[in-house]
Amino acid sequence: MRVPFIATALLLCACASGGNSGASSANTPMNQSRIEYTRIDTPNGPIEINWQRESTFDETKLLVSVDKAWAALPAAFGELGIDPGILDSRQHVFGNAGETFRREMGRQRLSKYFDCGATAGMSNSDTYDLIVRVISQIVPGDQGLSKLRTQAEATAHANAVSGQSVRCASTGELERRIASMVSAQALRSGS
Repeated sequence: MRVPFIATALLLCACASGGNSGASSANTPMNQSRIEYTRIDTPNGPIEINWQRESTFDETKLLVSVDKAWAALPAAFGELGIDPGILDSRQHVFGNAGETFRREMGRQRLSKYFDCGATAGMSNSDTYDLIVRVISQIVPGDQGLSKLRTQAEATAHANAVSGQSVRCASTGELERRIASMVSAQALRSGS
């Protein structure tokens, strides 16, 4: 499920004003009263993710245990060409806080994953250098299964020009692809 910042803020306001806090369906944005927070220590300093406050992230229910999903993450990131700059086995967090890509990621054009605007009719995602941050976390789900959270962000910069960076919006495709790859890999290894 994709959770935009505004929807989360409205949802939290509705909950505070006495809205129904019962079980939510699979298509409902996260409706939780406790803060979902992850802190990761990296060589460049800590990264903090407040999963309810971040602008967008994707959460997918997986039909495998936390351990099987965790074991499948490295293969998915490897196939996409994302180096594991972040690895926290205690919190089941895997990803990279900022890696540069040009034109492609995992044999797909970057414009499939990020919208960085356009210049002269061409997608900036495919012509600029993108610094991509992709972080996934496996969390326990119901009945011994797991959930995969992935947050993907990027900024773009024209590679031959000095100037400001452009903030890119995730299309959601990268998050869905990681979930699909992790699920397929975990199910293959479990059979």
